[in-house]
Amino acid sequence: MLFLANPFSLGVSTLFTSKFMKRLFLPTITLMCLTPLLLGQPAPAANTSSQLQEFATTIQTELENHGERILGRETYRWSTRLQKVEDCRAELSVRVTSNYGDATVRTELVRFSLGALEPYGIELKKSWLVLPCAGKESCISSNSTCSTKTKEGIVSDCSTASQKRVETLDLQLDGDPAAAARLEQAFRDAVKLCRAPAPVAF
Repeated sequence: MLFLANPFSLGVSTLFTSKFMKRLFLPTITLMCLTPLLLGQPAPAANTSSQLQEFATTIQTELENHGERILGRETYRWSTRLQKVEDCRAELSVRVTSNYGDATVRTELVRFSLGALEPYGIELKKSWLVLPCAGKESCISSNSTCSTKTKEGIVSDCSTASQKRVETLDLQLDGDPAAAARLEQAFRDAVKLCRAPAPVAF
């Protein structure tokens, strides 16, 4: 016996199936398109922190090996070291020893935000690397301690209790051009990284 399908029931069934398939199909396609993007995208904060640590390590190494400058026969000696870099804030120590007259040792603790520097203003001048603030702002702060030792061996404090803010920082180097170029590039890369806008997650 031959049964004929009801045209009305076929239309309703087709319409229902079509709507159901559309509802199922659209989220599936969307998920398929977004999955490669989600899987291929690194964690922005972790990536930035890792890059910054690489630049900080380069700066630290170059200053340890080439952050000394001597004038005369130990008449003046500069020793610059990177203490730390945390959340794009850098801290350096600059120790200046003078043997002109009484022996004087001045240690300066310098702090600044890497993002506050002008990356394209960082340049080597003779035996020092210039780190300028962006917009000629006084973004670099420092505190110093000082001690003097006379020829008789008497030690006295020559510190002045004050905090200084300046527009530029001159890092004294030993004159090695290759090391200076590496240091310049590491500082510039770190500043650019810290000045880049933070990624926004949607």
